[in-house]
Order: sequence, then structure tokens, then C-alpha cells
Amino acid sequence: MKKLFPSICFVVMLLLNLMSATTAKGADVTYSYQNETKLSTWLWDASKIVDSPDKVIEDLADRHVKFLLLQIDFSVDVEYYRKFIGKATFNGIKVEALDGAPQWVTDGGEELQQNMLDWLVRYQNTSVSKERFQGVHLDVEPYENEHYEEHMDEYIGNYQLMIEKFKMQTSKLKLEFGIDIPFWFYGVKYDNQYGSGNLAEWLCHYVKKMTIMAYRDSVEGENGIISVAAAEMKLFEKYKVRGTIAVETGKVADAYQFITFYGKGKEVMNRQLQRLYEYHRKHSAFDGIAIHYYDSWVAMK
Repeated sequence: MKKLFPSICFVVMLLLNLMSATTAKGADVTYSYQNETKLSTWLWDASKIVDSPDKVIEDLADRHVKFLLLQIDFSVDVEYYRKFIGKATFNGIKVEALDGAPQWVTDGGEELQQNMLDWLVRYQNTSVSKERFQGVHLDVEPYENEHYEEHMDEYIGNYQLMIEKFKMQTSKLKLEFGIDIPFWFYGVKYDNQYGSGNLAEWLCHYVKKMTIMAYRDSVEGENGIISVAAAEMKLFEKYKVRGTIAVETGKVADAYQFITFYGKGKEVMNRQLQRLYEYHRKHSAFDGIAIHYYDSWVAMK
């Protein structure tokens, strides 16, 4: 036993050194949330599937992304979409068609919506299975319109009409339908052709997959991610909606640094997301974590 003791000590020290080296690298640390929950991100710059598709796929795989929300850009040839989605499918990444803008709920907005739907129908019908989108994801934020306060009832009514339209069309295409909503939508009221009530609750009847933009840089606390997402997660549980909680990594004005992980480092963000996952992992409505967005996430130190 005395002869074995030095060898055992050497092995233990070697293992400890290896573990310390891995931890020091940061990029090599794997958190359980990365493998045990659905991770998604947005790719708004579709030119990247033309210029650097392999790098995008590699970045997504390295970060354990399961779902990519890919912007529909009419100026990008559909063949690039086919090739990219084929590669993503091969790597176990599902791609959803991403689109939307505040103008979609103003005058002329229906034409913008229909252009996207027409493009999508043509694309799905002319692509083989592995090249097709697995879902549709809308990011339409009516409150971003300049005159939102003046036309709130009208814009919200148009927004609800749009939701109904996409619910029906995606069902025909046999695609999952998801949307982004701000964490404060539970406080928005509507009083229009759809009756009156709470907008977030109304959405729960039509959309069974929603991403809460819970943009904060800390999980705990009165103004933390858990707290700001709580009301909508409660609604999701009641109406059996699959809820994804999203965080921000993009650069914002100095006064709003508390909403983003920009400049704080990916290790800080990973530790926070691990705590978020541990808190929600047994919640019946919890369906994953989303990181907004690909470019700023990849650029994090």
C-alpha cells in the first residue's frame, strides 16, 4: 500500500490539474443547462448563410444550440437557405423561419405579412424534407411604432388579426408557430373587435409556443429574470403554453446596461443561465432558454 500511495497521489494531482486547466479556459466549461434544455438563438443577418455557413453551423454546435430562428431575406437566393438548412439538419439543429417588424400592424402591414407567407409556401413546396423549415417564429412588436400610443387599440387589433392569420396558415403548412413577447405583455389590455381582456392571456389561446423577452442581466432579485417572467410563466402553465425565457447579449445605451449581458462576459452569463435553468427545470411550462442574438453572443469574450 505504501508503494501505491505516491502513484495514487500523482494521479489525483494530475486530475485536479486537468480540471483546473479546463475551468481556466472558460470556453471548455460545460454547464448542464446547455445539454439538458432547448437552447435557441436568432440569426438576423441572413447574409451569413451565404458568406460563412460552415462557421455559423460550427458556432451553433459549439454552443449546444438546438433551434435557430433564421431571418427570411428575400434578397438571399433560396438555394443558400436549402444548403444551410440541410447542414443544420445534419448537425441536429432545427431551423425556424424568422420574420416580423413593427410595421406589420400598421397600414400596409398585411401585404408585408403576405409576402413572407407566400415566400415560405413556395420554399417549403420546392424543397426536400431535410431543407425545410421546422416552424415559423414571429417577432412583431407593435409598441415599437412611433405613434403606438395614439393608435394602440388599432395596432393591437391588427396584431391579433395577424396572429389568427399565421396560426391558420402555419397549421396548413404543418409548421410549429411561435412568437416573441415582452415580459410585460400580461399588463396590456385590449378592447376591440375581439372583445376585451388581457393580451397575453388572449395569445395563450392561439399560440402554444412563446418566447418571453425577459431582458435582464441577473436571475434573482425583484427586477431579475425570474421575477419579470413570472406572470407570463404562470399564464403559460395555466394554458399549457411552452415557454422559452430569453436574455439579451447585444449592446444597448448606457442607461439600459441592466437588460443585457453585453460586456459582462459569457462566463458570467453562463452562470446566471445555469441558475435560471435550475429554478425552472421542473416547471411544467418551461421549454428552454433563448439567447438574443447570434452575432453578439458569438462575439462575447
